Amino acid sequence: MAKKGVLLLNIGSPESYQVQDVKTYLLNFLMDRDVIDLPWIVRYPLVNWIIVPKRAPFSAANYKKVWMEGEGSPLTVFSDRFAKKLQTALGSEYSVKVGMRYAEPTIDRALAEFSSEGLKDLLIVPMFPQYAEATTGSSVKYTLNQIQKRGGHLNTQVLPAFFDEECFINPSADLARQTVSGKEVDHFLFSFHGLPESHVKKIEGCLITPDCCLQKNACAKNCYRAQCFASAQAIANRLGLQKNQWSVSFQSRLGRAEWLKPSTEHSIQELAKRGLKSIAVICPSFVADCIETLEEIGIGGEEVFHEHGGKEFNLVPCVNENDAWVSGFAELIKN
Repeated sequence: MAKKGVLLLNIGSPESYQVQDVKTYLLNFLMDRDVIDLPWIVRYPLVNWIIVPKRAPFSAANYKKVWMEGEGSPLTVFSDRFAKKLQTALGSEYSVKVGMRYAEPTIDRALAEFSSEGLKDLLIVPMFPQYAEATTGSSVKYTLNQIQKRGGHLNTQVLPAFFDEECFINPSADLARQTVSGKEVDHFLFSFHGLPESHVKKIEGCLITPDCCLQKNACAKNCYRAQCFASAQAIANRLGLQKNQWSVSFQSRLGRAEWLKPSTEHSIQELAKRGLKSIAVICPSFVADCIETLEEIGIGGEEVFHEHGGKEFNLVPCVNENDAWVSGFAELIKN
C-alpha cells in the first residue's frame, strides 16, 4: 500500500540570528501580498527600504535571546520534534514532513521528497489553529501552486482549522493548569497573533459590531477573530474559568494600520494597573513556541507587567511536542 503524505506547514524562521539572515527571512515574509496587502509598487519600497532595514537588527537581537544554541530557532526545533513524534504516532502508512513557507526546510523540498517516495495522496496540514489568509491561506495557496508546477500528480486534501478541536484545546488547558499549579493567579490572558483589521473585514459581516465574532456560525466563515475567541472560550471552559477571570488580546502589531484590539501590551499594562499581582498568558495561535511567545511575551510582556506594578508573570508553553497533543493530532489526521 502506498504511503500517504502529511505536509506540516508553518512560516519558518531565519537560518540564524545574524542580521543578514534575519533580513533575508523578513524580505521573503513581508513581500508576500497575503501578509502586506499593498500593490507591489508600494510594498517593495516599504519593505525593502523602510521596514526591513529598521526591523532586522532589532529582530536579530530578539532571536538571539531565545535561540536554542546548537539546534536552531525554537519554531524550527519544536516543529521538527513534533513531526518526528507524529510520524511515530501515525506509523509506516504515512510520511510526515515539515514545509516552511519562507525558510528551510522549504515546502518545495518537502514536495520533492514526497515525489521521490512515489506518493499519490497528500494531506496538507496548516499548523495554524485559526484560519487567516496571511498564514493558512498563503501557505496552502503556495503549496497547491507548486504541486501544479510539478505536474499536479498528487491527490490533495487540506486539513481545516483546528481552533476548537479537543486534541488542541485539552493539552493547551492542561499545560496552563500545570504552569500555574500551586499558584494563585488573578487573571488568564489569551494572547493571539494580531492581524490588520482590513484583513478581517474581507470576510463579509466581520467587525461590523463589537460582538459580531461571538455570533453563531461566525467561525464557519473563516473569521480569524471569531476563531480566536472560540479557542479562548474553549480553553477557559476546560480550565473552569469564569468570565471575569480571563480576556483576549492581540500581539505582534506591524506598521501603522489599524490592527485587532486590544493589544496584548496594553492589556498587560491595564491588568497590572488594576492591581492584579499574578497573571498567566496563553498564546493559542501558536502550536510551537517561537520568538513571538518566548521573547515578545515571555520577556517583553513580563517586563511590561513588572514595570506597571505586577509581581508574578506566568507564560504557558505552547503544545510543542506534548504527548497528548501528538497522539490527539494523529487521530485527527487519521479521521
